[in-house]
Amino acid sequence: MKYSLIILFILTLFLHSCGQESNAKPYKVLKGHKHKVQNAFFSPNGKFIVSHGWDNTVKIWDVETFSEIRTLTGHTDQVWGAAVSPDNKLIASGSMDRSFIIWDVETGEKLHQVKITPYNAIIKGEIPELDDEIQNSVYKLAFSPDGKTLAVASADKLVRLWDVEQSVLIDSLDGQHTSNWMWVSYSPDGRYLITGSGPSSHKEGMKVIWETETYKQVGRIVQSGDLLFTDNNQIGIYSGNSNMRYYNLSNGEFVYNKTFPDFNGNFTLSPDKKFIACCNEDSYIVLKNVSTHEVVWTYKNKLLEIHSAHFSPDGKYLIAGTPEGTILVWKVEMLIKPW
Repeated sequence: MKYSLIILFILTLFLHSCGQESNAKPYKVLKGHKHKVQNAFFSPNGKFIVSHGWDNTVKIWDVETFSEIRTLTGHTDQVWGAAVSPDNKLIASGSMDRSFIIWDVETGEKLHQVKITPYNAIIKGEIPELDDEIQNSVYKLAFSPDGKTLAVASADKLVRLWDVEQSVLIDSLDGQHTSNWMWVSYSPDGRYLITGSGPSSHKEGMKVIWETETYKQVGRIVQSGDLLFTDNNQIGIYSGNSNMRYYNLSNGEFVYNKTFPDFNGNFTLSPDKKFIACCNEDSYIVLKNVSTHEVVWTYKNKLLEIHSAHFSPDGKYLIAGTPEGTILVWKVEMLIKPW
C-alpha cells in the first residue's frame, strides 16, 4: 500500500509537470474549409473569427453561435494573410495569386482587388499575368491603428502602403530584407511600423523599424524570433533559452534581457499577459504560465503544421487553424483550471 501511494504521487507530479491531457477535446470544431487553414484569428471587437487557407477562401464565423456567416471568394490561389480593420468593417486578405483584396465585412462585397506588380506599380481592374520568376505573393497585412493605412508585405521584400480611404498606393518601403518570407506589424499606438523577414539559409532574420509620420527608417535589428510590444515604446524579441531581448522602438537599440518561458516557433500572449500559447508549425500547441514558465496544457494534433494560435480579446477563448481544414476552439478557463 505504501509503495502504491508513492508511485501514485510520482505519477501525479509527472502529469502535472507535463501539463494537462494533451488531447483535451476542443469546445467547438468549426468545419467549412476544404483545405489547410493557414490562420484563424478574432476581430478586434471579438464578435467574429476570420479564417483563411489553402482553399483560396476567407471565412467569417460568428462567435456567439460559432457558425459560418459567409465565405469570401475572389482569390485564385492560397490565402496566406488577412487582417481586420480597427473598426471591424473591413477585411484585407493577401494571396499567392499576387494580389490583396479589401472586403466589406457586413455584405461580403469585394471592394478592391489590387495586384502586386513589378517596379512598385499598382494596377487596378483586370489582373495581368506575371512572369513566374517574379515573386510577388502577399504574405502578411496590417491595418494602422487609426484604420487609414494598410501595410502589405510581399515576397519581393517590399512593404507597400495603401491609403484605405483614397484607395491608392502611397508608398513602398524597401528595408533591404534578406529573405522573402515577409511580415509586418504596427505598434499599438501607431507611431511605428515593424517590417520583418524570416531567416534564410545563410542569414539571420531581420526587423526594420519605421516611424509613421514620414515612414522614415529609424532602426534595424538583426535577430530572428517573434516580437512582443510593451507599454513603454519597446519591443521584445525572443532569442531562445528563456531569453527575451528588449529594444527601443525609437532607434532599435538594445536595452535589456528578461527571462521568458522557453518555446519554439510562434507565440501569442493572452490579454491579461499571464499565459502564452506556442506553436512550432508542428502538431503541438503548448500553453505556458508567463510567471512560472510552467506548462499548463498541451494539445497534439493528428497532422503537422499548426502555424499559430490566438486568444479572443476578452481572453475567454483560444483558437487554432489546422491542416485538416478545421478551426479548433477551446475555453481558456478549462485549460488553466487547477488540478
